[in-house]
Amino acid sequence: MPDAPTQAATVSWRAHSGPEACDETGSIHVRHAADADVFNCPLISLGGDFDQESWQITAPLERGQTEGWEYVVGGGFAFAALHIDDGENIESPQQIQQAAIDTYGALFRLQRRLGLGQVQRIWHWLSNVTAGTGDDERYRRFCLGRGQALDAAPHGMPVLPPATLVSSHRRGLRMHALLGDTPVHAIENPRQVSAYAYPRDYGRRAPAFARGGRVQLGDTPYLLISGTASIVGHESRHVGDVAAQANEALDNVSAVMQSAACWQDDRGLSALQCLKAYIRDPENAAIVAEIARTRAPEVPLALLHAPLCRPELLVEFEAQMPLA
Repeated sequence: MPDAPTQAATVSWRAHSGPEACDETGSIHVRHAADADVFNCPLISLGGDFDQESWQITAPLERGQTEGWEYVVGGGFAFAALHIDDGENIESPQQIQQAAIDTYGALFRLQRRLGLGQVQRIWHWLSNVTAGTGDDERYRRFCLGRGQALDAAPHGMPVLPPATLVSSHRRGLRMHALLGDTPVHAIENPRQVSAYAYPRDYGRRAPAFARGGRVQLGDTPYLLISGTASIVGHESRHVGDVAAQANEALDNVSAVMQSAACWQDDRGLSALQCLKAYIRDPENAAIVAEIARTRAPEVPLALLHAPLCRPELLVEFEAQMPLA
C-alpha cells in the first residue's frame, strides 16, 4: 500500500479521438465505451471531437485494489473506479440503496488508507436509473443510501464535491472518483436551488453534490462543473424541447462559471477545456452538437447516449477548465 503522497504533481487533462492507443507513462485513461473495463465510461459515443480522455500526472503512479475499488495514485492525487452489478431488481429497491451505502463507505476507507482527505469529483452511472415508482425509484433509493453513508462517515466528505449521475449501458452501478489532499471550494448556481436542498418532492433524501467546485488536482487548480441540465430553481424547464433544454443547461454552466469568478465576457463558454453532453435520445445528437459548438466554439465536445435522472430531461452537460 502506498504511503500518503508528500509532493504534489502537475495534473492535466487530454482529449483523444480515433483508434490510436493512449499509452503514455503517468496517465489514467478513460474510453467512452460500454465495456467491462472499470476505468471506462460505460456509455455509447454519439460522436463529437473525442471518445477517449486521460488525466496525465507528472509523478510515479501506483495501482491497487480494495473492497471493489481499483485505483491509481501518485503526486497527491488518485483516480478510483468501481463497478457492481446490483441486479436492477425494481421489486427489491433496497439493493441499490445498500449498494450506495457500501460503495461510499468503501470509498471513504480508501481515502483514509491513501491519506487523501477530500473526494474532489465523482461520476456515477446507474443503469435503469428511473425504474421504479415514487420513493422506490432507483435514483431516489440511491440518493437515500448515499445520504446514509454520509451520515455514517461525516468526515468522508467535509465538502460536497461536484458530481454527475446518469444512466448506464452496463447493468449495475459504476463510479469514478478523483481524490486529493486539498479541499474543494464548492460552487453553487444562483439560478438553481442547491441539489442538497431540494424539497421532499424529489425523494426522502436530496442528492448530495455541489453544482461545481474549485479544486487542486495535484498542484493544478481546476473548475469542475457538475452534470448540468435544464433546471431552474428545482423544476425542469422546456419539457419536450431539446434545443431549449440545451440552451438552458448551457446558461446554467455559464452561471456556475460566473459564481466561480471564472467568467470572461470576451471568451464566454469558449474558455472551457471540454464539454460532455449526455443525451437521452440519440436522434437529438446533431441538434445538441450544433448548439454546443455555436455557444462554445472550438471546445472539445463529447456526445454520449445516456438517459438522465428525470424522465423529462433530454440533455445534460458537464464541463471543466484549468484556472492556471
